[in-house]
Amino acid sequence: MSSKCDAIKRLFRDNDPDTVGKVKEQLILQGESALGDLRSLVNADSAIVAAHAQEVLHAIAGKKAAASFEEFLRGSGEIHLEEASWLVAGALMPWLDLDESRMTLDILGAGLGDRINGADPVPVLTGYLHGELGFTGNSDDYYKHENSLLPCVLETKKGLPLTLTLIYMFVGARAGVTVYGVNLPGHFIARCGETYFDPFHEGRILSRADCVDLLSLQKIEFRDEHLANPGPREVMARMLANLRHAFEVEEANWQRQMVDRWIGILTGAES
Repeated sequence: MSSKCDAIKRLFRDNDPDTVGKVKEQLILQGESALGDLRSLVNADSAIVAAHAQEVLHAIAGKKAAASFEEFLRGSGEIHLEEASWLVAGALMPWLDLDESRMTLDILGAGLGDRINGADPVPVLTGYLHGELGFTGNSDDYYKHENSLLPCVLETKKGLPLTLTLIYMFVGARAGVTVYGVNLPGHFIARCGETYFDPFHEGRILSRADCVDLLSLQKIEFRDEHLANPGPREVMARMLANLRHAFEVEEANWQRQMVDRWIGILTGAES
């Protein structure tokens, strides 16, 4: 182990929290140049040292992912929704295994492909993702931020209307089934062909009258444009708004501030 590693180890064991905090801040600022030493310390005999090293590694990874996402948002052209979903999750929860989450989507897509066999895709899709696998809305803990992060929803099989619809879209695409999101005010839903359905509520089929009723409950007058396909930036704006509200409820200030920054970049309010 290098002399630098030894020095970091000693400082991580310091009884003064301020000293430990300042060491962590300096290592985070060093970024990738500190990765080698930190990876060595993750396997240290001291559980305290290993935990501090892992925390800094996560912070560096999150900072890098956040920078990548901001660069992604500033790019010209349309947003790729699946890639945006991974970048958001990586920035906010850098310890997640995104490769494993991508593989999960691939497996789900293959499973759907095996079941389609020329049948009407909507009943097969909802029967598979909800009926067989149990993907459903998290009504019990609606405002939890994990409900808006794709890897978390893939793991728990519970999420918000938007993230559940994204899973239907991404799984469907892998099986050759095109699913669109519908940015209905107050409740994001899905469309496949001419069929509207609700991934949050067991994939139930929605008629036009049902959509009118959903809006009337919010005292919103239905207009045809409510059923239009939203662009990826519009979907991303809604995802970020959901995350912002969740972090506000959870009083997670730095996460809320980060999401505020992303919203500003997405809308052009912040350069």
